[in-house]
Amino acid sequence: MPTLVRDLEIVPDAWTLVASGAVPAPVPARAILPFEEWRERRAVLPVGRTGTWVEGDVEAEAVGPHAANLPLIAVHFPAFADGRGLSLGALLRTRYGFDGELRAYGDILPDLAQYLHRSGFDAFVLADRRSAEVAIASVGSITDHYQASVRQPVPAFRRR
Repeated sequence: MPTLVRDLEIVPDAWTLVASGAVPAPVPARAILPFEEWRERRAVLPVGRTGTWVEGDVEAEAVGPHAANLPLIAVHFPAFADGRGLSLGALLRTRYGFDGELRAYGDILPDLAQYLHRSGFDAFVLADRRSAEVAIASVGSITDHYQASVRQPVPAFRRR
């Protein structure tokens, strides 16, 4: 069963991910809609109670201007080796100031958790509870990073 990790804790998921082309009418609160469908309907959706999902290859410039109106943005990772969603997450946090829940879902393996965390994701969905526990442990396994990140914008050589 898919397991949600938010703020490095396993939590129940109160949101419902809606597949492209399957948006119900009326749209329930706490629905995560495909971005294009959210954008078309945003004027009639409950403010602050509807999120959106995007593919990892979407341009940040398409989503970023709407970030302030969204409580949750979910980024789909179609393959473990596809890191474009990491860049998108970092840009949403740093360039567009998104402060809602930034969630990763799709082909998420525990090995990716540390990179997600450093890129500004505060939630991710894994295949099962055991994978989620391993992912949480891996985030704290390296305590100091040389490169800057969303969570630590100052690189190691400047912190000395």
